[in-house]
Amino acid sequence: MKRFWLSGARALACVLATVLPAQTLAQTVAPTPIRIANLGYTEASALPVYAQQAGFFKKYGLDASITTFNGGGAIIAAIAGGSLDAGFSNITSAVSAIQRGIPIIVLTAANLTSMADPDAQLMKARGSKLKTGADLDGKIIAVTTLGGTLQLGAEAWIDKNGGHSKSVHFVEVPSSNMAAALKQGRIDAAMMSEPFLTEESADVEVLANAFAAIAAEWISAVFVASKAWVTANPDAARRFVAAMHETGRWANAHHAETAKILGPLSGVPEATFASMTHTTYTDKLTRALMQPGIDAAARYGALKAPFDTAEIVTDAGPYLK
Repeated sequence: MKRFWLSGARALACVLATVLPAQTLAQTVAPTPIRIANLGYTEASALPVYAQQAGFFKKYGLDASITTFNGGGAIIAAIAGGSLDAGFSNITSAVSAIQRGIPIIVLTAANLTSMADPDAQLMKARGSKLKTGADLDGKIIAVTTLGGTLQLGAEAWIDKNGGHSKSVHFVEVPSSNMAAALKQGRIDAAMMSEPFLTEESADVEVLANAFAAIAAEWISAVFVASKAWVTANPDAARRFVAAMHETGRWANAHHAETAKILGPLSGVPEATFASMTHTTYTDKLTRALMQPGIDAAARYGALKAPFDTAEIVTDAGPYLK
């Protein structure tokens, strides 16, 4: 785990002047502290980082500190335990926690997974002979979170392409380390996310667009918060959601600017961002977009029972307005 407080970057001064009017950044009341958990420095989980650097948290009266984690399970534990207030989670881990009675609430969607523009794919070492799901039987596949959405995508693709996902060994590896593990032969395949997909393309290549085995379009990640924090800070929760929504719209339209933020933090050159597949962020927390992933998670045993996403939509309703 790495604790990292992000401050306004001097290099972004010109960018920010065009992003937010100066008067919207000035707050007349003391900002509300919020402790946010984030998953590494992949683009899929980067909205809080963008919101901090581009001034959106400040605009909405939030004094944010961000703690980065290598895996999603630790994020849920930190939020549930009260050491952090809100953060990024794959939707499978979030629903699994809710089913186990862990006191969290889903506040809003994080990103939209699309078959047409995948920002995470099942990868193999360049030159590997792996082609089908059957080729992965008994093999080792890396994911960031055991039992999470990345694993779910790999399992669904393997079974739809002649393999037996129950025979596969899944291991947790940080996104930034997956390419090296593939090259060294310590793992056979990995569910990798951007910008590392493109940055490591000399050493890895696509085996499959695994998420498409679940649905053509679906919500794979969300932002969750501690129920205790939301109850004590309902207005701050609404402002957090508003900040995520506005940051998402900005990030979808300003890839050059987001590259200047995420590049130095991820260690990936800004030039890589020009050619990679960008994450699509969404503010649409709907049952239709959430249910495919949840149903697949139930089928594969990542959830203890089927789950109706109506509960998520109902609970999040007051904070989406």
